Amino acid sequence: MTHKGVAMRYRGIEYSVVQGIERRLWKWAATVAGTKISGQGSTRDEAIERAKKAIARATQKQRFKQVIDGED
Repeated sequence: MTHKGVAMRYRGIEYSVVQGIERRLWKWAATVAGTKISGQGSTRDEAIERAKKAIARATQKQRFKQVIDGED
C-alpha cells in the first residue's frame, strides 16, 4: 500500500510529506512561527529527514530571536 501523503509532527510542529508527480520526488512542507517552509527529497525517508532538519533550524532561529528580542 502506497501512501500519497502523511501529516506528522516533529518538535511540536506539524509537517506533511507527499509524493510528487515525478518519479522519485517527495515534497515536504511545514509552518514554523507563521513562516511556511518546504523542500523535497528523492525518497520519502530523505524528505522526512530534510523536513526535520529544516524544522530544527527554524525553531532554533525562532528561539534565538525570542532571546534577542527579550534582551532589548
